[in-house]
Amino acid sequence: MWIALVVIAVIFILIFAAAISDITFTVRFSKISRNDRAEIDIHMLYGLVRYHYEIPKLMFENMKKGFLLKLEKSGNANGYSGNAEHTRINKKKVKHWAHDFRILLKSTVALKKWLQRMFAHVRVQQLDWSTNLSAGEAEWTAVATGVLWSLKTTLVGWLSFQVRMKSSPRLNVTPQFKDEMLFSTDFYCVSRLSLGYAMYALFILLSRVMKVEGGLKRWIRLYRQFKEKGQKVPSV
Repeated sequence: MWIALVVIAVIFILIFAAAISDITFTVRFSKISRNDRAEIDIHMLYGLVRYHYEIPKLMFENMKKGFLLKLEKSGNANGYSGNAEHTRINKKKVKHWAHDFRILLKSTVALKKWLQRMFAHVRVQQLDWSTNLSAGEAEWTAVATGVLWSLKTTLVGWLSFQVRMKSSPRLNVTPQFKDEMLFSTDFYCVSRLSLGYAMYALFILLSRVMKVEGGLKRWIRLYRQFKEKGQKVPSV
């Protein structure tokens, strides 16, 4: 009898420990001239579950073809390591994503409200964003610096209303008064979301989907389409 009680107690402690843990998202993006690099790290269960996504190549080809990006992913949760995929982001794909999102809106009760509540529980621990730029001429560099400062403060100000800022963002725009065009930027952000709340939010989302006739079927169909398209992307 006491063995069963010990097992139940251990299971309860493990569930409680998992519920109070955080999902940590770390986003890094750097651009120096034509060299771009983006990384996303996701850690769960005190670092026992890890995912890593890296975009070492992001190239704009033309208005029709859009962006060509290379995505590398690795992790210890599902056994994949070093997988690389090439995909394009163009006007057609963005329209397709918008169409899918409209389907999800129709398939879920108050999806936008659910998203707002989810983001309201995200805690941004650190946000650093620095930029160096030169427009080739001193006066145009000064104008571009002012415009970029305005854009940064507007974006971060809007973000502060969507999530919880645990520390003041560190923003920097440094003009480089040179005779040549120059642009480099470095972005770093660490945010956290309680795993317990994430599980609760998923339960609420499922209940909202179930309230719409055929909603769950449409979600499943879109998920399968997404997985099939992902499998067709060639690895390099």
